[in-house]
Amino acid sequence: MLDRELFETIMEDDDLADLGRCEGCNALAGLNLIARYMPKAGIEGADHDIIYSVDVDELLGSGLTEQDARKLRELNWMIYDDNYLACFV
Repeated sequence: MLDRELFETIMEDDDLADLGRCEGCNALAGLNLIARYMPKAGIEGADHDIIYSVDVDELLGSGLTEQDARKLRELNWMIYDDNYLACFV
């Protein structure tokens, strides 16, 4: 199981964020990835140019793999306010 420390390291790695690898909408691709672990989750909130999704600890507890964490970062997802995953749209 992926621990929080490694997940935070991955999510802070700006070299991984590469929207050029994403075909289509990076926000939707990230939500689809999250839904594989937490099928009832989705967008939990939104502001002008950002959406918020699941609690980080809940996602980690659902068995998120390191590979999928890296994919989320590639899709430009981030940890917001130390608790939630978020993505600029």
